[in-house]
Amino acid sequence: MSTLCVTGANARYFITTLAFLEGLTGRFPLERVRVCDFGLTDGQRAYLRAAGLLLDRPKILPADAHPYLCKGHLSEYCAGEAWDSLLWLDADMMAGALDIAVAERLADDLRRSGKALATTDTVDRMTFGGMMDELHSGGHYVTPAERLMRDRGIDPDSPYLMSALMLWVSRGLLAQWAVTCRSVAQHALWEQNVLNALVHPDPACVEVLDARLWQVYDAPLADVTMPDLGNRHGFFLDGHPVMVVHATSRKGHHLDADLSLNFGEHVLKGYLRTFANPALQQQHLRHLAAAVTRNRAALAEIGVLQPR
Repeated sequence: MSTLCVTGANARYFITTLAFLEGLTGRFPLERVRVCDFGLTDGQRAYLRAAGLLLDRPKILPADAHPYLCKGHLSEYCAGEAWDSLLWLDADMMAGALDIAVAERLADDLRRSGKALATTDTVDRMTFGGMMDELHSGGHYVTPAERLMRDRGIDPDSPYLMSALMLWVSRGLLAQWAVTCRSVAQHALWEQNVLNALVHPDPACVEVLDARLWQVYDAPLADVTMPDLGNRHGFFLDGHPVMVVHATSRKGHHLDADLSLNFGEHVLKGYLRTFANPALQQQHLRHLAAAVTRNRAALAEIGVLQPR
């Protein structure tokens, strides 16, 4: 079986994506990794294309398409790629115990059980209705998602599912995700809400993974440990190995950092989405430093590294 591991990035997330790609080393073969162009610069595109990683923006998407809409068109980005299972990971993640063997075992389980995809619930077991209420209270526009929920007869008490880590084995449902995203107006958590609306009428089509094992984010990030600093993928929560850690939170457990890091005669300046947990942050920065050091000349050529 052939598993393709895919993420996506716009220009602002390019440095974060460099760290992400470095963290996949030893987890996934580079020839089975791709990055979707969600709004990269010409230089960033050239860098990823030269590495054999770039998936160009599909013609069906406008040049100013929101990253949420781009992500919902994963089927279009990967239309020219060969895959039996398609693993999506957000670029502000670090891979832990998750590797290609784990992904392919899960894909085999999905096919045997007749399921289309696997994804995680939320770390706090949020319901669809609860998520809409929380977004409303935060001043976010979610009327299109609520309308879609009502039109499809979705129980507000259904578990709210994430789109940060997804393993797909069905091209049909993946293509339907894109079509449905285009039919719904832009709103908060656009593509993630549409995904929920697609799968909940047929809950047997999805394997719901435990976020505390598969995709640790928000408050539990503070409790993740790295007991063996020599193992750069050795993340543990409650004594269990974690598949990935995700630098996103509502409660201050991630950092939006403006970097200025010296690399010899050059300086790396830009945005990094990283972790507040010191052990995770240090490992994230080690990934970034390794990626930049190894590719210094190419990154200087496209202006990501600037003369000091």
